[in-house]
Amino acid sequence: MIVLRLIGTLLWFGIPAGVLTYAVHDLGVRDAPTYSIEGTVVGHRQQHHEATQDSPSYTTYFITVRSATEDFEFGDEQQALDTEPGTQVVVQVSKATEDIVSVRKGGTVVDLRNTVGNDIGFIVFASIGLLIALVRELLLEDYDIPRWAGLLLGLLSAGGGVYVALLLV
Repeated sequence: MIVLRLIGTLLWFGIPAGVLTYAVHDLGVRDAPTYSIEGTVVGHRQQHHEATQDSPSYTTYFITVRSATEDFEFGDEQQALDTEPGTQVVVQVSKATEDIVSVRKGGTVVDLRNTVGNDIGFIVFASIGLLIALVRELLLEDYDIPRWAGLLLGLLSAGGGVYVALLLV
């Protein structure tokens, strides 16, 4: 019974802490410092993906940019990315992931990062999950293991998850 209680405590605290860790890391990577690459669009294309049972149809827009050092191609589902050849662009590249995060062409900036809405939702639900786990430990009437042991174990697992998130950022 003690082993099941310990596993339950770890799961009650560990799963929300893991989700919180993911969301904090994702937000930290999203706003990582960037560096700029100036170049000229030398090609563009569209790739249409047909609808399946699991997903609707969508179009991915690709552009090829020639910089001073190399040519590189990237794409996204935003139609604003579709750019005519010969257009001068400035590409922002994340220093953390080396992914292209935005493209500036003239006065238009196309942000290629994911929105923060999903991460904020994860943080809210994980925080609620941690609060529920804490209340569960306080209200649990199992005297085989003292409440403070469950609280300590849960706080260590939640704190460890947040510590790992901060290390990853």
